Amino acid sequence: MVLGLASYSFAQDVAFYVVKKDGTTTSHTMNTSSKIYYSDTQLFFDDNGTTVTYNLSDLRKAYFSAPQSTEEIENQQLALYPNPAKDVLNIKNLADNQEVTIYSIDGAIIIKTIASGDAEINISELHPGMYVVKAGNLVSKFIKM
Repeated sequence: MVLGLASYSFAQDVAFYVVKKDGTTTSHTMNTSSKIYYSDTQLFFDDNGTTVTYNLSDLRKAYFSAPQSTEEIENQQLALYPNPAKDVLNIKNLADNQEVTIYSIDGAIIIKTIASGDAEINISELHPGMYVVKAGNLVSKFIKM
């Protein structure tokens, strides 16, 4: 099981679930102050200074869940083209003055810009690989050739 420390803003109710080998499940509501981290033997869920600790050897799985259906999530993707892209990534139908952020697959911010309508983003300097684009609450992946 691999989890890392990360901080994200949650626009809606997101839960973090821990399932033990005995079948018991515990859920934790995520918010902007929640932290999940681990050591060699333990998993920690910290919510604003209150920490719950789990022994990794007792766990079957840990996962996130949001109150949306898969169909709703699929319908909320950005329209990106071409994909794969080489020098320019086009994004369709952005809101006026929309913040657009491109992340590497490991979560590092690579490009942050403001765009409107149908936008072109120069990606010629990016290394080949998979990237994630976020605009508002919409997220999509693309491949840089």
